[in-house]
Amino acid sequence: MRTKTLLLTAALTAAGVATSMAQVYSVNQVGYINHTIPSGFSMLANQLNNSPDNKVITQFPTPPEGTQIYKFDATTDTFIFLQFVDGAWEGDDFNVAFGPGEGIWMNTPTSFAHTFVGECQLASTVSLLSGFNMVSSALPQALPLTGAPNDGVAAAPVGLGYPVGDGDQVYQFDAATDTFIFNQFVDGAWEGDGGGAPPTAGISEAFWISASAPRSWSRNYVVGVD
Repeated sequence: MRTKTLLLTAALTAAGVATSMAQVYSVNQVGYINHTIPSGFSMLANQLNNSPDNKVITQFPTPPEGTQIYKFDATTDTFIFLQFVDGAWEGDDFNVAFGPGEGIWMNTPTSFAHTFVGECQLASTVSLLSGFNMVSSALPQALPLTGAPNDGVAAAPVGLGYPVGDGDQVYQFDAATDTFIFNQFVDGAWEGDGGGAPPTAGISEAFWISASAPRSWSRNYVVGVD
């Protein structure tokens, strides 16, 4: 797959953004992300605050017929379900939304191109409960999950700054093979399918984290740090 490195102008001035199947543009912290959503199941992240809101039905007003959305609620350990049938959304909750730091399952019969539009959330906190959480990087950066972020500390970003705990497990869904890529943090090191390297999520990609304890994943990106 073709990988392209871009800069989020102003919003992510010094952050390298590597992406396949995505192009990222930004002017004055407002931008858009072009993403090709494959047919079948995929885990999807929205990394820009949309206007007027981040509701699924706002962001996807007319997806392919038969598209299904599953939003995981970690507090109840259940899914909220929506589907697009006969030209309209139906399902559990039309107010279900997903913004920066969150994620959804999407099942669509047809691959289609989608554009996320909104503001880049420079300051963010993703709260994780003990157990399974469907999350994403709140910033559109394709970097290793762990490692110092460019938040006014590191001159160049080497990671997304996730505060990993011993026993944490990460599951990334590979839509091409319909399988999960599994990695876990044990005794101070990563092990699993990545061969000891920390997992790296792509732009617009959500993933599962099974957290060994509740924790907060905070970012406060400083524009202009280089």
